[in-house]
Amino acid sequence: MARGGMAMEGVMVVERSWRSMLRAVASLLLAYALLVVGNALGNTETSLSLLANGVPVAVAGMVQSAYYAGFFIGGFFCSGMIRQYGHHRAFAALTAMICVLTLCQALFTSPWLWLLARLGNGLAMVGIYMVVESWLNGCVSNSQRGQLFSLYLIISYLGASAGQWLLKLPFSQPGWAFIIVAMLFALAIIPVTLTGQRPQALSAPAAGNVLARALRTLRLLGRRAPLSLVGAVLAGCFNSAFYTMMPAMLSQLGRSAADIAGFMGMALLAAPLLQWPMGKWADSSDRAQLLAYSALVVAVLSLVLILLTGSGWMLPLVMVYVAIAFTFYGTLSGIANDAMPPRHRVEISASLLMVYALGGTLGPLLCSAVMASVGPAGYFVVSLGLAALLGVYAQWTVKRWPLPSLLPPR
Repeated sequence: MARGGMAMEGVMVVERSWRSMLRAVASLLLAYALLVVGNALGNTETSLSLLANGVPVAVAGMVQSAYYAGFFIGGFFCSGMIRQYGHHRAFAALTAMICVLTLCQALFTSPWLWLLARLGNGLAMVGIYMVVESWLNGCVSNSQRGQLFSLYLIISYLGASAGQWLLKLPFSQPGWAFIIVAMLFALAIIPVTLTGQRPQALSAPAAGNVLARALRTLRLLGRRAPLSLVGAVLAGCFNSAFYTMMPAMLSQLGRSAADIAGFMGMALLAAPLLQWPMGKWADSSDRAQLLAYSALVVAVLSLVLILLTGSGWMLPLVMVYVAIAFTFYGTLSGIANDAMPPRHRVEISASLLMVYALGGTLGPLLCSAVMASVGPAGYFVVSLGLAALLGVYAQWTVKRWPLPSLLPPR
C-alpha cells in the first residue's frame, strides 16, 4: 500500500490536496450546513414552544428524548437504505420525510403528537448523518481524517449557532419557525441531488441482514475500540442535554426567548474554535489520551459552573465548556475509524450514531429529572458526572487497552 493510502472495498483512497478534497465534498457540506441550521432552530423552538404552552419540564424532556430514541432505532436500518439505494437517493428521501414531520409541528400543538414527530425526525436524521459521515470518511486517508472531520464539525456548530440566531426573527404567528425549518431542509436536497461528485458505490445488504450486520459491527468495535462506544454514549448525553435542556435551564432562570437565543447562539459560536487544532493534534498523537485530558477539563468547568449558575460569568465559562466538550465526538470517530477495516465505513458511522443516540435519549431525561429536584444548576451536576466518567474511562484505556490503531486487521 502506498504511503497515505488505504483500501476501500478494493479501491485505493490516496492522500490528496485539500483543494481536490474540498471539491469532492463541497456540495455535500453545503447541504449539510443548511440541514444543521434548520435542525438547531427546530430543536430549540421545540423546547421553548413546549414550555411556553405550560408543558412541565419533565414532559418537555420526554419529547426531546424521543428525537434521540428515533436516532437509535434508525441506526439499525438506515445503513441498509444507503447501501440499497445509494447516498444521494437516501439523503433526498430522508430529508423530505423531515420536512413533512416538521410541518406537522407547525400545524398541531399536542406534546404527544410532537413526541411522535420528533421520533420520526430523529430516525431520519440518523440516516442523513450516516450518509454524510460515511461519504466524508470514504474520501480521506487516516492521516487526514481528523482534519476533514474537524471541518465537518466546524460546519455543524456554526450552523447550530446560526439556527439559534434565527429565533430572533420577528415571527408573527405560532409555528412559523417550524415552516422556516422545513424550508431549510427542502433547500438542502438541491446541492446533493445535483452534484456531479459521486461517493463510492456500496454493495446492497442481504435481505434481512441489516440488523445482524449492525450488531456484528458493534461487537467488532467493542473488541477493537471500546472507548469509541462508551465515549459516544457519553458524548450523546452531553450534546443532547445542551441542545434540548440548556434552553429549559435558562428559562428556569427567568430569561426571555430572545435572551435564550442570544445565549445559545454565542455559546455555539465557541464550538468550532478548537475543532481544527484538536483534529490536527489527534492525527499526530494518542487520541484516547487527548480525550481523557479534554474530559477532565470539562469536569472542572462543570464544577465551577455549578457554583456560578445564573451569574454573569456563566456565558464565558459555557463558551469554554462548549469549545472543549463538543470535540469529543470527532476524537471518538477517529478512534473507531482508525481501528476498523475501511469496508465498514457505513456501519462504523451507524454504530457510533446508534450509541450516540442512546446517550442522547438519556441526556434530556437525566437532566430534566435532576433539574426538577435541585433547580437549574442540576444541568451542570449531570455534566460533572458525565465528564468525570469519560475522563477516567479514557485514561484507563490508555493504560490497560492496546491502541486501536496498532491492532492487526481482521
